[in-house]
Amino acid sequence: MVNLSKAECSISSWYPIFVKDSLDTEILPIPEDVLKYLESDPFILPVEVTDNKISHLKWEDGSSVNDDSQDDSEAQPTFPEFSKKIQDVIDDFGAVFIKSNWRTPSDAIWVTATKTLKCTSLEDIYLLLKSSNKIARDITVAKELLDDTKIQSCLVLKKWRDINPSTEFRCFVIKKELVGICQRDVSQYHQYIENEKYNIQTDIISLFRERIKNRFKLDNYSFDVIRYKKDKVKIIDFGLLDESATKGTLFTYSELHNSITNPPEFRFIAEDMGIQPNTSNHFIVPREINEFFSSNDPDSMIDMIRRAVENQQIE
Repeated sequence: MVNLSKAECSISSWYPIFVKDSLDTEILPIPEDVLKYLESDPFILPVEVTDNKISHLKWEDGSSVNDDSQDDSEAQPTFPEFSKKIQDVIDDFGAVFIKSNWRTPSDAIWVTATKTLKCTSLEDIYLLLKSSNKIARDITVAKELLDDTKIQSCLVLKKWRDINPSTEFRCFVIKKELVGICQRDVSQYHQYIENEKYNIQTDIISLFRERIKNRFKLDNYSFDVIRYKKDKVKIIDFGLLDESATKGTLFTYSELHNSITNPPEFRFIAEDMGIQPNTSNHFIVPREINEFFSSNDPDSMIDMIRRAVENQQIE
């Protein structure tokens, strides 16, 4: 039953139902050959990425770098149809935020030039997918669920939006009743939340009762929303109601089940206590990579990797 619940929280399951209540999103099933590539050990980017980067480069004698790379390109993976679908979405949205069925590759943001999940190129997307352990684990889970639920691994491309962290909230549902609402960013005090607390709570309750309660299939779950203006609340994600859902929030799992007397209870940081640790900054970055980004080098990650390969060949 846990597996079936996990399947309901896959964005491929819930987004078609809540498309009008969610941010603009495209969901691309990941083909089998791409899955094998993501699960393989060698860190080689597809031809579609490197061709765009190398085609304009010249060696000192004026010859094309691409000419010398033809023999190596045979060993490079290539996914022209899948890459074109991704590029079409990027062209349409301008910039995208990516995730898999359940999670984002937040553990791999150190590979991107911006150190965010904002992607504007195929390079950004393949670097994140190939570098993230979270994505790898999601692929494994999807495989385990495939026979019973028909859930496929997918690449989710959401239209990029600069989101003020004070507008994000996590909500908790037990026995189909909304029992708790919490600010998503608990690293700091947001005066906006305190000023708008009653309107925020009212808007989220309305969304839940009118659009979610009788449409989402599980009895117990969490969901994230963005309330970017009055009467405008959008669904970001759904998740299982377990210890991981309450981690990093102002509720404990036990409190939600046993201590809420007047639901839904709205919790937020009500006074400025200084900057608190932000868990998104706790992922370990290799020292060399951190020094690379700290140097303000304008080159991209792929440029650095290519230089390292060229130096190895010279040696």
